[in-house]
Amino acid sequence: MLSKIIKKYKLKKRILELIVALVILSISFFIDYFNSEKEIKIIFNENEQVYSLPEEKNAVYNFIDKAEKSIDITIYMLSDNTVKNKLIEKNKNGINVRIILEKTPFGGGSINYKTFNEFIKEKINIKYSNPEFSLTHAKYIIIDKKEAFIMTANLTYSGLHNDRDFIIYENSESIINDLNLLFENDFNYKKYIPKNSSLIISPINSRNKLELLINNATKDIKIYAENIGDKNIENLLTKKLQENVSVKIIVPDSKLIESNKEYLNRLEKAGAKISNLKKPYQHAKILIIDESIMYLGSINFSRQSMEENREVGIITINKNSISKVVDIFNKDF
Repeated sequence: MLSKIIKKYKLKKRILELIVALVILSISFFIDYFNSEKEIKIIFNENEQVYSLPEEKNAVYNFIDKAEKSIDITIYMLSDNTVKNKLIEKNKNGINVRIILEKTPFGGGSINYKTFNEFIKEKINIKYSNPEFSLTHAKYIIIDKKEAFIMTANLTYSGLHNDRDFIIYENSESIINDLNLLFENDFNYKKYIPKNSSLIISPINSRNKLELLINNATKDIKIYAENIGDKNIENLLTKKLQENVSVKIIVPDSKLIESNKEYLNRLEKAGAKISNLKKPYQHAKILIIDESIMYLGSINFSRQSMEENREVGIITINKNSISKVVDIFNKDF
């Protein structure tokens, strides 16, 4: 009888300890989550570099060629034959290649299904992304756990050869550590809490960080947007226009993205200047504030992109990076 009571007590104690541990973990999560929302602390990296597409399409190929030990990729669409062949070759040569691929990309047809099966046959460690997210729309490559490309572009022929897109190269230890942690957690379908405030990650903190950036504008806002369809973002931009802040937005040909029309018409009436880039196709997602701080990444200015998808972007204050994008923006506009 006594032994039964002791066993029951130990079981209750273990359950209580488990509950306490879960509560502590939850508190830790929410503290980290809300702290990341209150301010933006940028890590400056003098080695950072921006590439523009399609002009510098070879940057991706050259980056993959550099890998000596490992290649980790999270990508929305992957079909470019040169990229596929390079990854297959690297895998054959003993490089540890791991890929997280979106299973059902919107408008992507069967291209990811084809790539997935090709890579399985080649014994590449590829997984479909966590179904917890509406879409995994992130686009980044990590090589040898120490260097990364954060991209607005998909690894498709069009993404590298035909579209207006950008890539940012990062080797900051803290940023790379955070990206490595993100990849490991996403690859194993585990929860992830960001450690580096330069990164913007949906659905965790992208809305608040993008809204904070817009709120901080005092002179000038430049936006590359493929999809702009969020009422809060529209209201913030309208408010800034009322404060005499210049707002310029480059979007694709209006015939191609019908959902943009309603939002862009209202913003144009409020004073925003809109440019429809017809060639190359406008696919980039960029926000530049006062030509002094810039977001670049996969996140569209839409509710789903900020709140439901897995997306990755980065905030930079590197003058060289920002100046390069501003120069191209002015020409495209």
